[in-house]
Amino acid sequence: MKTLYKVNVSAGLSYNCVADCDLQLQEGDMIIVRCEKYQDCAKVESGPLCEPQEDSSFFEKTRGKSCRGRHIEGQKLPVALRKASVEDMVKCQENKLKAREAHFKALERIRFHKLDMKLIHTHYAHDRKLLVFQFSAEGRIDFRELLRDLGALFHVRVELRQVGVRDETAILGGIGSCGRPFCCSTFLPNFCSINVKMAKQQGLSLNPQNISGACGRLKCCLQYEIDFYREQQQASGKEPETPEDEEPEASRPARPRRRKKKSEEPKQ
Repeated sequence: MKTLYKVNVSAGLSYNCVADCDLQLQEGDMIIVRCEKYQDCAKVESGPLCEPQEDSSFFEKTRGKSCRGRHIEGQKLPVALRKASVEDMVKCQENKLKAREAHFKALERIRFHKLDMKLIHTHYAHDRKLLVFQFSAEGRIDFRELLRDLGALFHVRVELRQVGVRDETAILGGIGSCGRPFCCSTFLPNFCSINVKMAKQQGLSLNPQNISGACGRLKCCLQYEIDFYREQQQASGKEPETPEDEEPEASRPARPRRRKKKSEEPKQ
């Protein structure tokens, strides 16, 4: 019998994998995962995610419906081979050191090609057959020359992954305005849709500085208590009022612009 687990390979790199029930995996266990073209060391985040199945084709169909596009682990679901041994953990630490060296070398090549991109994180696969670089940029980046350059430099398969500002914050981590570590880098499994209406329904100040996180987007914590406020709003039939002195800039009336008088040129 087999079941499904969610594993984390590195910062910003998580996916589901199939594991035999005999392994008796628990949250926090380090395991060796076989992907389509390489092997990696991963940490079990959660699971089992579903009921045990005899055939793994059931998991492939489920993944095809929920996850589309290109995957870092390949087109097929990864398989958990075994729990990581002491030798595996030693090799994992060595790979982290090698990934750090590769990170600084990649920064030099980015400067050489004069690309407007920010390199965030670098990860080496367990068998050192894959090197993943995660970066952020304002727009699309043509990194084909850089990709060929890095492949010739490290002699491995190189993967360049562009992430958004919210993913960048989750990878780097930090301390929020509440004094606690970022939710996205600690326990949030994925990002949900957040809008200003959530803050308005909770009677919060709509000042962007108060409801925006370090990533510049609306705070993820706006979703935590929104269901309670909506239930109370439906029961009472009243909407919480936003303080008049803290209205958003978009709702404030625009001030009329003064026309500048043209300076008269001196007559000759």
